[in-house]
Amino acid sequence: MPGPLLIGPLGPLELAIIVGVIVLLFGVGRISRIGGDLGSSIKEFRRAVREDDEEEGATEETQVQAQVQEEAPQQPVQQAAPPPQQAAPPPAAAPPAEAPRSDSGTRNVF
Repeated sequence: MPGPLLIGPLGPLELAIIVGVIVLLFGVGRISRIGGDLGSSIKEFRRAVREDDEEEGATEETQVQAQVQEEAPQQPVQQAAPPPQQAAPPPAAAPPAEAPRSDSGTRNVF
């Protein structure tokens, strides 16, 4: 029985043959679709990681703000006196109300 099969480093000719066989098996359209799907998956993964980092940063910020508010002594806030109010002008006279109209379009007198 012969010894184990030893495979040396792959050269450019061997890589070209492997790529050619893969293209023959799957077709160019399917390979390009797989590449596009892989690219969109990577983008989605990066976006999810970025959102998780932002959420952690926001959580840490709120914790720091809460600690600062707890540590800061509560000082009474002085409120400024409200400005003097001017007398309101008299209300404008409302226009006379019209008599409701009936379904025929004439005014109802009663």
